Amino acid sequence: MTRLGAALLAVGLLAPAACAPSVDSALGRRPTSYPAVGQQSSAGAGSSLEARLVARSTAAVERALSYHHQSYAADTAAAQAFMTPGFAARWAGVAARLQPNSAKQRARIEAHVVSAGVSGATSVRAQVLLFVDRTLQTANGAESVGGYAVATLSNLDGTWLLSGLGLQLPREQVPERRPVPATVLAAATAVADAYQDVDSAHPHADVARILSLSTGAFRRAYEQAADELVARVVAARATQDGAVVSTALSSLRGRHARVIAVVETTLRIPGREASSRLVRLELDMVRTRTAWLARDISVVPAPDAD
Repeated sequence: MTRLGAALLAVGLLAPAACAPSVDSALGRRPTSYPAVGQQSSAGAGSSLEARLVARSTAAVERALSYHHQSYAADTAAAQAFMTPGFAARWAGVAARLQPNSAKQRARIEAHVVSAGVSGATSVRAQVLLFVDRTLQTANGAESVGGYAVATLSNLDGTWLLSGLGLQLPREQVPERRPVPATVLAAATAVADAYQDVDSAHPHADVARILSLSTGAFRRAYEQAADELVARVVAARATQDGAVVSTALSSLRGRHARVIAVVETTLRIPGREASSRLVRLELDMVRTRTAWLARDISVVPAPDAD
């Protein structure tokens, strides 16, 4: 897909009915750059923790969200091996209630983690955002869906175990207190928000905002595509606002970071029925002398998307 195609998909102009009520984009009230603070040693330590948490949560979530009706008990037990005792007991109760319907429907679910990152971590607790694609097979057929999950992990005697799992943000979130990761996530949040914001009343300002938060080949490609993007947005009288649900750090190595983001977008185009959707983004961030900037952004499609 071309850079313009990705941009138009991001604003919903390539979707047949991707429209929803929009809210004020708050241009000028959101910061457009963040300081590049932190030392190489801090980044290296963060990378090690990110790698451990991503690997552990990926294995746990794929195991927890996958099962076969013929091996239901064994699949539940295998998932519990990744959990704290308290959460394992609660999980067993939920699994027991769901088992009769699973057997009746001859259900089989396979979950695959597409991307994952740490949204917040302390020495004893962490939360990981995961992009999860699931395939459900029953007696009635098969269906594939893409979404996200949030795993909470607790450090018990040096082992990270699953202590919570949900398909939306939990009420109690673990804050990110490490200076370097927090700075990267703040910058990536601004980028993801700007990438999903566009208003036909001021499209050039919206494009300028993205350019101020990006660098390298991505910035040049976006700038080259800007005129056609603006023309289409104005012609459609489109207004879209992106609300960042969560961002998470996948990796951090020196001046480079990988971040994933879930953004809820609302779009309004006159004459179309309003709707909303979740967009999953992967961002490649680089630290310059003054700020963390995006050098690439890609949309992670749902498994049934073209």
